[in-house]
Amino acid sequence: MSQRSRVLTVAGLVLAGGAGVAAAADAYKPTEEILALYKAKCQVCHMADGNSPLEPMNFTDGKWIHGNTIADITKNITDGAPGTAMLPFKSQLTPEEIAGLARYVRSFDKTPVKASSGAKKTSKPAAPKTKQSR
Repeated sequence: MSQRSRVLTVAGLVLAGGAGVAAAADAYKPTEEILALYKAKCQVCHMADGNSPLEPMNFTDGKWIHGNTIADITKNITDGAPGTAMLPFKSQLTPEEIAGLARYVRSFDKTPVKASSGAKKTSKPAAPKTKQSR
């Protein structure tokens, strides 16, 4: 196999893998319960299609401030986002409902999930941890 053939084969596999991730997001079909929960709890801020005119609340633009994985989104729904309008829903929803909403929210964005996501880095270093006495 020539060098060019190997490069084209690898490039094809990489592109196919990325398409699979996007296709998986497209394939998610929420239940009626999740759609009703989204409408009741999320739609007022994030819009019916997730395309809020306010960038921090937009799910379709590929800009995820608090992480773009299902786990990141689940944590954000569960615990809220301090310093923002996003309140915690852990006392209002079951873990299963939160997981369903997280999958639905992520499905609005058709860009592939980045391998290393998480909260957006800030320019300020984290405060050093200190031991607390008991």
